[in-house]
Amino acid sequence: MMNLLRKITHSFSYTFMILFRKSVKSLAIILSVATFAVLICLMEFTIQKQESLLSDMYEQFKINLVIMDKSASYADDLKMNRKYASVFMDKENILFENLDNLRIRSKGEENIVVTDEDGDYITSLNVIGLTYLPDQSEFNVSADIWQDYDNSMLMSNENVCIIPSGISSIGSYIYIKTEKIEESVEYLVIGTYEQEESIFFCPYLNYDESIAVSSNNIYSIESDISNTRAINDIGIFLLRYFIEPSIAGVTPVGTNDLGLMYAFSFVIPKGNLEEAIDPIKADIKKLQILEPFIFVFSAAIGFVISMLSIKNRKAEFAVMRSMGASGGYVFYISFVEQAILCIIGTMLGTLISWIVFNQLSPTQINKIAIFITCYLFGTVIEAIRIACIKVMKIMKANE
Repeated sequence: MMNLLRKITHSFSYTFMILFRKSVKSLAIILSVATFAVLICLMEFTIQKQESLLSDMYEQFKINLVIMDKSASYADDLKMNRKYASVFMDKENILFENLDNLRIRSKGEENIVVTDEDGDYITSLNVIGLTYLPDQSEFNVSADIWQDYDNSMLMSNENVCIIPSGISSIGSYIYIKTEKIEESVEYLVIGTYEQEESIFFCPYLNYDESIAVSSNNIYSIESDISNTRAINDIGIFLLRYFIEPSIAGVTPVGTNDLGLMYAFSFVIPKGNLEEAIDPIKADIKKLQILEPFIFVFSAAIGFVISMLSIKNRKAEFAVMRSMGASGGYVFYISFVEQAILCIIGTMLGTLISWIVFNQLSPTQINKIAIFITCYLFGTVIEAIRIACIKVMKIMKANE
């Protein structure tokens, strides 16, 4: 054990002595390795920077989706079939994941009778089913909502409602009768408003199931696009159900995926989004094409540098062999020497990259590790060749 430790200590001391003796060549190799390590990190950093810029651009643009009539002339009083609501409220499709603040509402043609628990008449109210909280600008009401509830409750099928404050208070129950259901149905009051309007607001799905008389009961559909990256995929998905307005005026024939005629269009006003992101996308694409070539080039250069570094010292290794050093020892010495140079160079390059770019991602670390592997692979190949070649052959080659 002590003998092995002594050999290892001697080999390391000899290696460092050689490196200091040939300090100029050693420094050149270290700087070359460090340069390629920085280059690898630089390419990855540049791509990440551009992708971050692209993400920022997507977040800056707020885009909404509007369903309109067939000619894209108006977006109100559409009289859409109830089936269209499922397109936007199905949790399994792309819209549910990438849309926010979905606004589906009915026109408000139906009326209900509000009664007390004993069935005695209190008042009649106009009904609007919707998926969002009513606001002042659209309905002339300003609702106070129970703290335990939010907008998501109106996306459900629950028996909840928002009514005039003079009828009942938040947290209480009222009873209603509709044309579809003769018996009184219990509703939880989750919000009230002070205005004189006589509107009974409830979740659209609940309205459609329990109150709506007509199947064509959707007045309007709008939504914000929360993930503008998915805007093209959203457009492709919507083509299964709606018409996309175009200059050519081409209209799909037949029925859509709901089994209904194509009678409505969708509009996604992109504004200047494409003008802003297309140049960034083009730069990212160019960098992604260039980056593998630069990485392969860097790894190949590392491979060649390590081989030439050992090959240029054939005479020195031949002298060592002639003095009794075994081929294994020569291999070990040459490998340790190149490994030390490679590690110092990559550590220097990595440190510079971390200081300059203020980041070091797992991808960059993995690529540097591959570069080290290629460098050491070149070392192993040439070291084996030098260790196996006959001493006299090396000596004659250098005469």
